[in-house]
Amino acid sequence: MQPAPAKPGTTVRNPGVLEISVAALWRATDAGTEVLIARRPVTAIRGGLWELPGGKAEPGETLAAAAARELAEETGVTVASADGIVLGRVEQHDPHLTSERSIAVTLVAFRAPPDAAPRALGSDDCRWERVDRLGDYEWPAANRRLNALLLGLGRPTAPLAS
Repeated sequence: MQPAPAKPGTTVRNPGVLEISVAALWRATDAGTEVLIARRPVTAIRGGLWELPGGKAEPGETLAAAAARELAEETGVTVASADGIVLGRVEQHDPHLTSERSIAVTLVAFRAPPDAAPRALGSDDCRWERVDRLGDYEWPAANRRLNALLLGLGRPTAPLAS
């Protein structure tokens, strides 16, 4: 399934679908491009799985603003929502869950500020990981599909290269 493009300032709302916006906070290192990943608390829905920091978009909130807000709440890292670039969006339906059965996850990329010092404020753990190693972690299905979009971050021909 190809992720659907979205504009950075848009709020996408589908009746019956929970809108989630996740932040791909990335940095270029000598070893390659890394993104910040977090492990969901074991007691949470989809608990124990790895994810990009993010959460539910508030009514009227843009997807980039939701991703920036959630990133700050969950890791203490502050970024400007205007700097976010929407990379893609996928929908997922999990009929076996009692809540959050139908979700739409939008991936918004932000370059990490030079002084970024993330902390696991809303998760059991957070760490930097190279984008080519994300497959080594267990992710919710929607996140796995979006992770492929992260492989181009920081490359000279990618739109987010510096």
